[in-house]
Amino acid sequence: MTSLAVRRFGMVTALGFNAPASLAALRAGISAVRATGWVEQETGAPLRGALVPLPQWWEGTGKLADLVAPAIQECLASVPPAQAAQVPLLIGVAHPDRPGRFADLEQRLLPEIQARLGWPAHPQSRLIAADQTSGLHALLLARALIEAGQAEQVVVAGVDSFLQRDTLRAFEQRRRLMTESNSNGFFPGEAGAAVLVCGAGGPGSELRVLGIGTATEPAPIESTEPFQARGMTHAVQQALDGAGRRLADIAYRLTDLSGEHYKFKEAAFVAGRLGGGERAQPLDLWHPIEYLGEVGAAILPCLLAQAAHAAVYGYAPGPLALCHLGSDAGERAALVLDMHLASEAAG
Repeated sequence: MTSLAVRRFGMVTALGFNAPASLAALRAGISAVRATGWVEQETGAPLRGALVPLPQWWEGTGKLADLVAPAIQECLASVPPAQAAQVPLLIGVAHPDRPGRFADLEQRLLPEIQARLGWPAHPQSRLIAADQTSGLHALLLARALIEAGQAEQVVVAGVDSFLQRDTLRAFEQRRRLMTESNSNGFFPGEAGAAVLVCGAGGPGSELRVLGIGTATEPAPIESTEPFQARGMTHAVQQALDGAGRRLADIAYRLTDLSGEHYKFKEAAFVAGRLGGGERAQPLDLWHPIEYLGEVGAAILPCLLAQAAHAAVYGYAPGPLALCHLGSDAGERAALVLDMHLASEAAG
């Protein structure tokens, strides 16, 4: 089975219009969460969120294209347009059940992105509508395309925005947003992010995906069933087994923790079950949504970019990282990552 590697990445976030700016701000611990133009229904106070300061602002599919097209272009900056058209685009988006999701998303987003990029989309390009776990589905599909010889490299991207009126109102009514009257919630955000993946083992530096795990949580966040994090535990164990590693080997975790207690509890359950006793160093927990706001389907490319950046610039706690994330519907995903630097190959 083909092992995947991330070669390039791009980002458009509330912290910056490209990956270097966004990742430098993340490293510095700068938060993009600020008061927005929306107000809480209960108190009338401004809702806080992380809005990307686009030159023009509107709600619609065109806005999503403006968020993700530059991130894709950043991944393919050194590729001539004729070759770029041979790279499939697998783009994660919000689940169809998301309140406020644009009705024309499936019909218009890819053509809108194509128009901004300036080249025709590869016939295998498609949207994957699975919220936070969209990127994992895209990685698996990318691996299948590479194994079948249908592509040498694939762009795995994600774009999302919770900063839409109907979306905000629905999540506030469910008491899912962080507000003055609710400390158990998330700050809404928006972002576009992308990574260029290929088969592992090529020349140069690459972030290698050593193991992948998937599972379904029987007690998702809005369920009334007892929550024991069985789904995430299974996904993480599967990823570790695929990589031939133990949790004790992992230096740090990259996650989609958003401020809601549910996901912090889930991460604690997993670490407690699989940790294997005391560690020489603490198992760091990175959660960039603290600074970016909840970015939904864009989160996995963001996490992969952050892992690669941390390894290249020497601020990762160690070589091995565990990435885990989950959707409201109960899908769980985990990846074991290892940064292979060009200097290592030379040595």
